[in-house]
Amino acid sequence: MDLHFSQEAEAWRKEVRDFLDADLPPEKEFETEFDEDDGRWNFALAFSKKVGAKKWTCLSWPKQYGGLERPFVYETIFRDEFAYRSAPLVNSTGLGLAAGTLLNFGSEKQKREHLPAIASMKTLWAEGFSEPNAGSDLASLQTRAELQASGDWLVNGQKTYITWAHRCDVLYLAARTDPNVPKHKGISIFCMPLRAKGVTMQALMNIGGGRQNHIFIENVRLPADAIIGEPNQGWRYITNALWGGAPSGTEWARYKRAFDDLVTFCRHTGLSKDPIVRDKLVDLAMGFEVLKLLEYEEIWRLEQQLEPAFAGSIGVLFMKEFNTRFANITSEILGASGLFLEGKGAVLKGRLAELYVRSYGNHAGGTPQTKRMVLATRGLGLPR
Repeated sequence: MDLHFSQEAEAWRKEVRDFLDADLPPEKEFETEFDEDDGRWNFALAFSKKVGAKKWTCLSWPKQYGGLERPFVYETIFRDEFAYRSAPLVNSTGLGLAAGTLLNFGSEKQKREHLPAIASMKTLWAEGFSEPNAGSDLASLQTRAELQASGDWLVNGQKTYITWAHRCDVLYLAARTDPNVPKHKGISIFCMPLRAKGVTMQALMNIGGGRQNHIFIENVRLPADAIIGEPNQGWRYITNALWGGAPSGTEWARYKRAFDDLVTFCRHTGLSKDPIVRDKLVDLAMGFEVLKLLEYEEIWRLEQQLEPAFAGSIGVLFMKEFNTRFANITSEILGASGLFLEGKGAVLKGRLAELYVRSYGNHAGGTPQTKRMVLATRGLGLPR
């Protein structure tokens, strides 16, 4: 695996950095997840539309759907640089999960209808997977979509822990369409408007200071073409995105930024003279370097059209467990002062404290325990 970038790729990196220097003031850098400040969200949306107008949100997509058809390495650099700067790019479900499913499995009509709207930020998507009794065991979901004589679908059920739903336009909805087959084989994917008649939403505030949502779906009618891809193939589409790889290529860069800020703080305060602190910093540095290598390996395999190594679970598992490890070690270095989110006592404007609070929300896409099971069964071929 060659980790060196070509001159053309490095020139692209400079173009991205120049854009961020010009259009993203330091005080506007923030993580959009679990941040409910309306002013910051409005800036994030306007900033994201500016990025979409440059077609950077669809760098590797085919040109007929608005993309630039650039090599995937360009998208990797773009994501890394945006993550390092905490650039508030919204619509991650649309750009990742929805666009990936549409590009690979959607009809031509669906691609031309949805993809340009996703890339331009005209339509924002939320992820509609988890239910009160179906989280990591997602195949147990009970939301039903029944085909009517008219050709429409009638949907009933409930979704929960849905991040950004109150900010979004449509839901990437997983629903059961055939209850008479094994649970993994009877799921389909729909595009469901979140303002449709019969959809109600209830706020669910979390420990990270953000809002997720309960979504109640009662006799919601969806047109025939609201189903994405083929009926009863939803589990394949979901696993292709979540458990089959689909590396984000951003987590190591996000932690590298937090680490760089921490090292700078330790130098300025004299903490770096403490040998125990230096050992802890080395521990963190090794961690995100491992994360970087694992993510880059998955990106390389994607470019080569190879199957993800070990069912794509190693990098995701390491990332999920490194979240809490990074947060815990950081708090050990900073002590009580590292726990202030705001105010005069907040270290680095509370960014490291935010990472600590959010580090326990590592269930998205499956808990670490689920990833270990995937690694063991699909990755190593071990029996259940």
